[in-house]
Amino acid sequence: MKEKSVSFKKIALWAGRGFAVLLLAVLLWRLTPWFLSLSTEEGRLAFQAFLDSLGVWGVFVMLGVQILQVVVAVFPGEPVEVLAGMIYGTWGGLLICLLGLLAGTAVIFFTVRRLGRSFVEKLFAKEKLQRLRFLQDTKKLELIIFLLFFIPGTPKDMLTYAAGLTPIRTRDFFLIATLARIPSVVSSTFAGGALARGEYWKMLLVFLFTGALGVLGIIYNNRLLDYLEKRRQEKRKKRLEP
Repeated sequence: MKEKSVSFKKIALWAGRGFAVLLLAVLLWRLTPWFLSLSTEEGRLAFQAFLDSLGVWGVFVMLGVQILQVVVAVFPGEPVEVLAGMIYGTWGGLLICLLGLLAGTAVIFFTVRRLGRSFVEKLFAKEKLQRLRFLQDTKKLELIIFLLFFIPGTPKDMLTYAAGLTPIRTRDFFLIATLARIPSVVSSTFAGGALARGEYWKMLLVFLFTGALGVLGIIYNNRLLDYLEKRRQEKRKKRLEP
């Protein structure tokens, strides 16, 4: 009887995981065209008109969109942040985005802690996850995660999933993931506010500046990941030496 109970629990667990993956796939299929439309001025203006028609409830819809963008990691975050700045200004947009980032991060973190590595490996290519293996045994985990969230061009959404597999404390991770993102988010909401006010030169300057930082971030991000992985391998080699 006990064996049947255990078997049923396993079946229920795998059925739940399968349903979650299926639901995520459907959401991705249905929402991808809409998210991509936010990259265009026409798409942003249409969504802004929709939020305006909702009044105060538009804030909660914007918050939900930000949460969804974090959870469904393939959706780009910048268009959502720019849109938040357009509608609610630099600081109002920043507040909504940070709340959404925190909520989305919590959903991911606790889901990964509950479902484990197999769940994450279903969402991301194994080669990409292997680049973050150093997170498992670094002695400066909090500092490394802060730098990866802070540097432009790093895979922040995938990092959120990978961090759930590390021994980092929940409180520390939420604080790091929120604070380290502020410079990036505020630059996007500022650009959105400038766009809404017709101050196109300010928006252009911000995009040029953040674009340059993004290029540098991608370059040095790869170097940093390679360096950290090299250190991980060296430490592992030393531990195996007699």
